[in-house]
Amino acid sequence: MEAQINGLQRKIISSSVRPLTIGHGDSGIPLRNGRTLPFVVARSWSAPAGHYDEAWYLVEPTTREVLFEGSNREVRVWGLQSWTEFSDTVTEAIPLKAGAYLIIFALGGSQGGQMTVAAADVKQSAA
Repeated sequence: MEAQINGLQRKIISSSVRPLTIGHGDSGIPLRNGRTLPFVVARSWSAPAGHYDEAWYLVEPTTREVLFEGSNREVRVWGLQSWTEFSDTVTEAIPLKAGAYLIIFALGGSQGGQMTVAAADVKQSAA
């Protein structure tokens, strides 16, 4: 029997977006005064072993406009048999309204996954 392998075999196994500050919640993008507060984007890739350009994008879902481009760097992926994990902390105050957005993940110029993330205002007292 032959293995039927189609596609690029690059996919996100797990992903999360969470505030950097615990007091701002355990998921999503925290906002204050129409700007993002620091947040973390984490993801695990499964892909053939090798070196790739890896990036993620914050996207407005209805228009598909890229609102923010996360890290774009060359990474080493361990291979299909194990997950390779990456995370980025975004400290830049990005102008953003409360609502639902997409995070799109790319490896080697190909989309490997996406997730929906909520951006919401946090209380002033949360430190």
